[in-house]
Amino acid sequence: MASKGMLAMTVSRRHFLVASLGLVATGCKSGQPITSATPSVVWPDAQPRPRPTGEVSTHATHVVTPPAPAPRPLASNTIDVGPLNAISRTRWARGNPIRSRLNAIGRITRLTIHHEGHINPVYFSDFATTADRMERIRKAHLRRRFGDIGYHVVIDRKGRLWEGRNLRYQGAHVRDENEHNFGIMVLGNFDKQVPTRAQYDRLLETIRSTIAHYDLGHRRVFTHRELGRTNCPGRHLQDRIVRWRRLRAFA
Repeated sequence: MASKGMLAMTVSRRHFLVASLGLVATGCKSGQPITSATPSVVWPDAQPRPRPTGEVSTHATHVVTPPAPAPRPLASNTIDVGPLNAISRTRWARGNPIRSRLNAIGRITRLTIHHEGHINPVYFSDFATTADRMERIRKAHLRRRFGDIGYHVVIDRKGRLWEGRNLRYQGAHVRDENEHNFGIMVLGNFDKQVPTRAQYDRLLETIRSTIAHYDLGHRRVFTHRELGRTNCPGRHLQDRIVRWRRLRAFA
């Protein structure tokens, strides 16, 4: 017959095992699910952006996707976007707009400036990687039920101007403020980096040409944060726009 001491030890051991299993079960139920960020660039600082190609992740499970091959150049490499000459969307887009989701823009009465706002700064400038990024943005916008990429033009790190959404159609870049609004996005995160000289030069040229072409006046130039609750276009670009206004640089 087992002694009282041995019986107590057996009960204690069983109690320990049951309690341990209970802790494991509780841990499984209370653990937070692991989720991965979904690229989204509808309103530039709202959610994480696609990670720049070739950038090393600090997250051990992240796999960097190599850039897709650049689209084969077509006979026409550039296109007029209003008064501007830009790289045609046929050079980078791998799909057509969904016309049923698009509205006519009508007369353009203002323009709005954005940054992309990716969580990490952008340092690539080659054509293939930039084209791949544009396509990622377009696909992210389609997943948000947009008819196409939301911006009308994009300015890359080399100062090249890319055609986005056809200028016949209303953009999707400022919530509730897209009517008659020409959308310009400058590639980068300007809370964390400064635009290149080439980006500043092309942006100022784009603003001046658009103002003159549509007879807008300098008071019809906005940044995203001036129309909505956002940090876009980042403090460095915002400061430059304010400075240009003060110097009457848009005239």
